Amino acid sequence: MALLYSGGADSSLAACALAKTFKTVHLNTFTRLGFVAPDFSSVHFNRMRERFPDAEFLHRFISAGRFYRALESHRFYSLARRHGWLVLNSCGHCKTALHWRNLVFCLQNGVRFAADGAVVNAEEFAEQNPRILMPELERLYAGFGITLLHPVYQEGLDTEARLFELGISPKERIKMTAHDMQVVCTQQILFAMMMRIILSRHTFTEYEEMARAYLREKLAFIKRLTEDFVAHPGEATAVARML
Repeated sequence: MALLYSGGADSSLAACALAKTFKTVHLNTFTRLGFVAPDFSSVHFNRMRERFPDAEFLHRFISAGRFYRALESHRFYSLARRHGWLVLNSCGHCKTALHWRNLVFCLQNGVRFAADGAVVNAEEFAEQNPRILMPELERLYAGFGITLLHPVYQEGLDTEARLFELGISPKERIKMTAHDMQVVCTQQILFAMMMRIILSRHTFTEYEEMARAYLREKLAFIKRLTEDFVAHPGEATAVARML
């Protein structure tokens, strides 16, 4: 099992849930320019190892910068003409790129299950919205024989309180506090600006439709390059050069 692991409440609780089913859980913390304090993710990791001694948590830092840059820059100007402000969707680009890098990790290491920390009530983020990217990402992984899971995606689940009950976090409320031990992204302000502009002109439903159409083109790019990587092992494919 390979989990996108930021170290925050959502991904940490996802890791705890996975530890009950999978003997080995790869906690993949991705790094790139714009991310700050990746070492924060080690705090909950150490506590989870104590709480779940029968599970093997393997924590690693993986650079995803080249994947992010390739995805964000792909057909930037032509897509800007058709999709407008959505080309500034830094969070959409980022999480899609991290899933791409996680997919490649799975392919390289023979891992057949992947997961993220998606939760309800975060639907502005494409990868946590069932009407934008969640089913598309599941299909992307499935196309390469990998099952993508969302272990803490359920109605009304309070990840912070549950993590506290498990003895992983020291406080019942940690998000947006000094106890929020997850990787910090400095580009969220760009995403917030994009959302403010789009929602001043469109409904949220329209935003979902627009974002789905835009990010599908990015996923098609990912699928094409990853298929080439799988079909030509050992060769200098685009994905191989990014590793």
